[in-house]
Amino acid sequence: MTNKDLDIFDSVKSEIIKDLTPEILETTFDLITKSELIKEIPIFGIGFKTYSIYQNITESFFVKKILKFLYELKDISYDKREEFIKNLETKKETAKAGEKLLIILNRLNDIEKAKIIGKLFNNTILEKISFEDFDRLTHIIDNAYINDLKSLKNNPHLSYLDNSVKSNLYILGLLNQSIPNLEKKQKSLKRVYIKSSTDSLPLPNVKLEYKPNKYCDLLIKYGFE
Repeated sequence: MTNKDLDIFDSVKSEIIKDLTPEILETTFDLITKSELIKEIPIFGIGFKTYSIYQNITESFFVKKILKFLYELKDISYDKREEFIKNLETKKETAKAGEKLLIILNRLNDIEKAKIIGKLFNNTILEKISFEDFDRLTHIIDNAYINDLKSLKNNPHLSYLDNSVKSNLYILGLLNQSIPNLEKKQKSLKRVYIKSSTDSLPLPNVKLEYKPNKYCDLLIKYGFE
């Protein structure tokens, strides 16, 4: 199979994806390989005809992730999808961007992540998200624990999240971290340091504060709608 055969953007432009249904997404892999509809989607055509690369559970998992991703684009008009890909082509970014996206979709450890990325790509085509921000978010989602991502759904104020989850989301690049009243705490720490040789002073309680950043806001707004 050549790189051209595996061009994800050929499938994004395909008229066939408008006919994808939830039932197709939930069916067994054996039935998917027999589906004439799926065979018409460019990225699957050669593979389903030869059956050479769809022989084990890893490959079937990959197919399901691709379908989950494409399903989220089905309601965007063909013209809009084609226009978006043409704009990428004018910037000479199509091949590189397509390869990166396909690699990430293949690597995802949870099908729900493919659905989230599909929703984000939908909104990228609709120009609600820049392609650069979409690219960064795909890398964040790839590295995230799925339940940590789900905890953000309808939760812009991070309600009821424990600090370990917030810390994970901060490391991923979805939250900003700060120390409230930092200047006051620095003065307290200085006092403790100066007097520590003669007095026993309690250390001030330093509590980290987390807030959603730009990428978290985009994920919450467009990744779970």
